[in-house]
Amino acid sequence: MKVRRRELAAAILLFKLYGAGRVNVGLVLDALGGEMGVARRTAINIVKRLRKLGFLTFWKSDSGLYVELKDPCLVLEGYAMSYIESRRGRVLRTGKSGRMRSTRA
Repeated sequence: MKVRRRELAAAILLFKLYGAGRVNVGLVLDALGGEMGVARRTAINIVKRLRKLGFLTFWKSDSGLYVELKDPCLVLEGYAMSYIESRRGRVLRTGKSGRMRSTRA
C-alpha cells in the first residue's frame, strides 16, 4: 500500500505529540482535526489508513478504545528494507546487475 503525504504527516504529528505508546482514539481524532484542520470523518479515515500501513494498532480496554502509536522511522525503515529485499530478489532472478554495458567497438 502506498504511503501518502497526508498519512505520513499525520503519523509524524501524532508521534511528536504523544510518542510511542497507547493513546485514546478520541484524543488522536481531536489532534488530527485541530492540528491538521481536517474534518472528523477525514480524521477517522486517516486513522484507518495508518492502521493498514502499520503506523498504529488498535487496542481495546475496559476504559475505551486506544491506538498504539509506532515510531514512523521504524515503520518506514521496514518499508525500505522490504523494497531492498524485493529488488535484490529481482536482480538475482534476472541476472542483471543494473549496470550499463560497455559499447566499445
